[in-house]
Amino acid sequence: MNLRRLSFVLAVLVVTLMSTGAAFAQAWRGGGRVSGVVTDAGGKAIKGAKVTLVSIRSGNTGPAPLTTDAKGKWSLLGVIGGSWNIDVDAPGYIIKKGTIEVNEAAMNPPVKTVLEPEPVQAPQPEQPAELANTVPPEAVESVRKGENLMKQAEGQVIEGEVTMSMPPAKPTEEQKKELYKQAIAEFEKAQALLPDNLQIKQALAQAYYKAGDIKQSVALLQKVYDAEPTNTGVLLLLINLLLENGQLDQGKALLDKVPAGTMTDPTALINLGILFMNKSRLDDAWTYFDKAVTLDPNRGESYYYRGLASLQNKKMAEAKADFQKVVQLAPDSSEANDAKDLLKQMK
Repeated sequence: MNLRRLSFVLAVLVVTLMSTGAAFAQAWRGGGRVSGVVTDAGGKAIKGAKVTLVSIRSGNTGPAPLTTDAKGKWSLLGVIGGSWNIDVDAPGYIIKKGTIEVNEAAMNPPVKTVLEPEPVQAPQPEQPAELANTVPPEAVESVRKGENLMKQAEGQVIEGEVTMSMPPAKPTEEQKKELYKQAIAEFEKAQALLPDNLQIKQALAQAYYKAGDIKQSVALLQKVYDAEPTNTGVLLLLINLLLENGQLDQGKALLDKVPAGTMTDPTALINLGILFMNKSRLDDAWTYFDKAVTLDPNRGESYYYRGLASLQNKKMAEAKADFQKVVQLAPDSSEANDAKDLLKQMK
């Protein structure tokens, strides 16, 4: 098995497995629609460009890559709102990466992507034949087994199965634990053979997370981030895991490293604020809830928690204004119901 084959297996693995939420398989499904067009610098449509979309809010899950039509257009129905990472790639062009915001309650403007041509490079000397097949086939097989075990734990169709009209049976919680344990063993075999491969580390981190071992998952993602400090997707994923694991100060330190304009989903900010509030650090909590409001002023949840922080600090006017905003933005939400009760008590 050669390097190209392993890269293909690992690419599929990362797209289908890596996530931080409790539900992964279809967590990106929702009521929104997003579309776009891909052109070159001269405005000419690029047919056959690959568009990969990954929802940050759903825990880095997403659909299979899309392909642009003859007019360079693509579209996707049934997606959740929030921030999505988008990669656009086409033969002969430099890959374009970015982040878009999807609103389920409104029409989203088309995403316009302009690809630049790849620079012409001098031909490279041919490698010796013995270097063309340096990836151990055992590593490829372990990755494949690990991927299939993870799919089986989620009740998905695994590679090589002949499916009928009935979907595969969902495993019990005990069966899931055993399947995740076996997946960890397979990914660890692959990592032993390819210790520097970051995609295997990500897959192993996912398996540990699903098995309930957040500490190991965090340790592996930290190694990936240390090797790729410019990978904002991994950084945000690591922050959420640190906060979920109660590592408040570490999560805060990394959150402060997120490049300006990169974060469009306030979830991590809200989570950090909640942790501060649980530790009675109300001023710190208010600061991060305020950042969440600034980042997404249309998200009622952020106002709700900022209002709670103000209320506990006995800043009644500020709290009342935030609770009223929650009711205005999301009148049917659980936060709005709580806000209404609190407003009655504040009269």
